[in-house]
Formats: sequence, structure tokens, C-alpha cells
Amino acid sequence: MDTGVSFISRKLIATFVTTMLVAMVMSLLNIDMTIYEQGNHFVGWTFFFSLYVGAVILVYGNIISVGVELLQKKYFILHRWLYVGILGVFGALFGIAYKEMTLAIAGFSSAIFFALIDLWLIKNSYKTKQLFFLILSPFLILFSLWLYLQVMSPPLPPFTQEDAVSYATSGEGTMISDFPKKVGTWTGIVDNYEVKRETSVTSISNEEYVVTFSEEWKRGYISGRYFTSYIVDRNSMTIKESEGNYPPYYAKHPANSYSH
Repeated sequence: MDTGVSFISRKLIATFVTTMLVAMVMSLLNIDMTIYEQGNHFVGWTFFFSLYVGAVILVYGNIISVGVELLQKKYFILHRWLYVGILGVFGALFGIAYKEMTLAIAGFSSAIFFALIDLWLIKNSYKTKQLFFLILSPFLILFSLWLYLQVMSPPLPPFTQEDAVSYATSGEGTMISDFPKKVGTWTGIVDNYEVKRETSVTSISNEEYVVTFSEEWKRGYISGRYFTSYIVDRNSMTIKESEGNYPPYYAKHPANSYSH
């Protein structure tokens, strides 16, 4: 089985192409077709599955492939279909052992595909353009499927001021947790301090907002004010400005330790 590329390169190319294509198939089977930005989810799942699929093929698949190829050279060099069939059987072995038909079919199909690519490389690896296209093809397919799924995904709903406030107040166990979850004001007594907490929001650009949390307290002649603001968009929240001293009762009552 002489080839234009080295033995190791041939196996690595077959491993890469098989891994990516199998991972893409598994990703397509796991995507919720009702969610937004399906293309991004597809790419994420593809790379996730490729880690596991790639590890199995790189180690187990190549050990079996090398062993069967050595046997073929010695005993059945003219019967290349046996190489494909034997790899398919070993690919299905784990599924058969665990009585998982889906796993057996997936392993069998992956092994067959690996073997066919390997044999194609033996015959065509001198053809530089075809070899280049083979290596590039997983990226082209990945991009095409990503683009198709992104276009076909349901459109994202507008990210409103209410969404920004909800996003900013979604955490637990922080000072923000004690502020109103919607635009508005809360007043009450904390450690004999008259306390007013206010949540407000302003728009600064398309679907980007400044959410501000301000707190005032008073007990006798002691009073103070503190506020902090955040720039919030659909995917992130970063602090914009903070001013004033923390209320004295936070030292006795950590954030979120008292009820509204």
C-alpha cells in the first residue's frame, strides 16, 4: 500500500475527516430545531463531539486500522473490501458488547467511512488538488450547515429594557439580589435604617442599556447613598460606574440575608 503521503499522514487525514463528519452528524441529531441561533449551537456541539469521537478514532480506530492493514498486506492484499468490512466489525464491537444498537450502527458507519477514506488516500494521495479538497471539505460542510441553520433559525426577539433589568438581577447571593427585579423602588427598615432601593434603566444604543442600582439610607443624623451601574446587552454585563460608601448594615447583614 504505497502512497504519496506518509503512512502516518494518511491515517491522521482519515482520522480528521472522519471525526469532523461524524461529529457534525451527531450534532445535527442533537440540535433543538426550535431554538434561536441554531448554527452557533451546531458548531458548538460539533466541536464538543469531535473531542470524544476524535479520541476514539485516533487511538482505538487507528490501532485496529494499522493491525488490519498489516494483515491485509500479508494475507489478502488483493481483497481490499475485507479491510473495509473488518474495520466495520471492530467499529460496531462496543455497541454489540453493550447491546446498544444505536452505538453499534454509529461505530460501524464511522469505521466504514474511515476505511473508505483511507483506501481513497492510497489511490489518490498523489493528486494534490483532490487531497487539498478532502482536507478542506469538513470546513466547507461545517460552514454551509452553520449558515443554513443560522438563516433558518427563528429570529431573535428584541432585547428590551425589561430584559436588561431581568438579566442584571438574575444572580443570587449578591447586593443586587436585594434590589427590585423590575424598574421601581423598594422602601423598608433594615437595622433601624430607613432604606430606599431603586432599580432604573436607560437605553444607550440599539439593544444596549445602562442598568443602575441606587440605595439610600437614613437613621437620625446618619445618612448615605450608594449606586452602581452596569452596561448590559443580550450576552454580557459589565460595570460602568460605582460611587458612594456601602451601607453600614451590610457589615452585619450580608447581601440577601434579609427579606424584602
